[in-house]
Amino acid sequence: MTSPRIRAAAALCVVGALAVGCGSDDGGDSDFAEQSGDEIAAAAKADMKGLEQVTFSGEITSEGSTINLDIRASSSGDCTGSIGLGGGSAEILAKDGTNWFKPDEEFWRANAGDSADAIIGAVGDKWVLDTDSNFSQFCDLDAFFDNLFKDDEDGGDYKTTGTEEADGERVVTVEQSDDDGTSVGYVLVEGDHYLVKLERTDGDDPGHLEFSDFDEEFDVEAPADDEVIDLSTLQ
Repeated sequence: MTSPRIRAAAALCVVGALAVGCGSDDGGDSDFAEQSGDEIAAAAKADMKGLEQVTFSGEITSEGSTINLDIRASSSGDCTGSIGLGGGSAEILAKDGTNWFKPDEEFWRANAGDSADAIIGAVGDKWVLDTDSNFSQFCDLDAFFDNLFKDDEDGGDYKTTGTEEADGERVVTVEQSDDDGTSVGYVLVEGDHYLVKLERTDGDDPGHLEFSDFDEEFDVEAPADDEVIDLSTLQ
């Protein structure tokens, strides 16, 4: 019995469509919100890619399916959190290069097809070794940001659309449009110019991501050996 290839891998393509940011840093200009959209987007990319830890959460759409994310990840590849897909959800965990996931019954039934009953019976409430790397792309923060901030040659220029308050902090909004719709990024004006939110409200694949806990350290404890099952070893 092998682990099914979970459709969550397609989510990175959707996440990339939400992104703003490409280019070089802003040089620390104190009038940050007055810079061009391209300069602000570039600064956001540079500061986000310099993070060691961050939490990201939200909802994205892939091929008509809604994917919910709530994940705390580090540049070392450690992570903890959950992903929702197809009406079910799964806890995910990564430590020192090894990844595990623990789905609920609804998740297996939505993603494992005819193998769902056999997998549910074999797994029970144990962690599953992620031998197919179904979720590792969300745990490696550097790889996640590489996909999130990939250059989009099909998109138009970035433009600023104003400033507002987000959780008590001033942010500048940056917008970019392409053939599929419009994406908006909310970038902190003061200090490090982190993205606090990305959203895409039109087009076929709407979604939003929020970022928090910037460079706040967290601990991950690997599950004990007797709490883990490797589906590839089962007949």
